[in-house]
Amino acid sequence: MNQPKKKISKLRRPFVIAGAVIGAGVSAWYLYDNFGTVSVIPDPVWLKFVKVSLLMFCSIYLANLLRNIVEFVIGKR
Repeated sequence: MNQPKKKISKLRRPFVIAGAVIGAGVSAWYLYDNFGTVSVIPDPVWLKFVKVSLLMFCSIYLANLLRNIVEFVIGKR
């Protein structure tokens, strides 16, 4: 059975790219700030990878949520 293709928004790509850029910037800031700080018990390397991946995921996810809100508002007009 052929199912109809889901319509892909034209705003999807720019919002995902913007989310990735913001996520990369925040991740770079986190790593820069974290390497400069000396604490009693430093974070293990795996924890830094997990935090960076969570920052990237959250920024792209929030960008997609923002895109949905923008499309909803534009669609109301």
